[in-house]
Amino acid sequence: MTLEQPRLLVAAGLVWLDRGRLLFQRRGPQAAHGAGMLEFPGGKVERREAPAAALRRELVEEWGPGADALRVGPVAEVLHHVYPSPGPEVVLVLYHVDARALRAQGDWEAILTPEEGVLLAESILADLPASSFLAADRALIGRLQRGELKSPWGPS
Repeated sequence: MTLEQPRLLVAAGLVWLDRGRLLFQRRGPQAAHGAGMLEFPGGKVERREAPAAALRRELVEEWGPGADALRVGPVAEVLHHVYPSPGPEVVLVLYHVDARALRAQGDWEAILTPEEGVLLAESILADLPASSFLAADRALIGRLQRGELKSPWGPS
């Protein structure tokens, strides 16, 4: 008898500081899955919760009240990934998130207060270290770097 892997609905964000620069995070060492790996911020969608609302909630939970300045925009992509057992099967709704307001308010490092163990980083698309991201994100990073997926907002 084989055990069925759990299927998770996850909402995450491509957090655009400007047209060619993203903000992302390193998972804390306490993470049950992918400890120390890079990822786009987000988390599980709770029962009766819309994915965009889940992303807004997760951003504030993970990055502090300063994340209220972030604006969740349109869906960028819907991804599906099955991690090796006992890992989950993940359906990931990925949104564009407008973070240009953080630049207008000053330095994002002074505005955002990530939860303990989570480190934030920014990078231009060409320098995103795909091999350091969770497996579910790697093909997406390739698409970003090839220009197949772009910010819906113009330069800040």
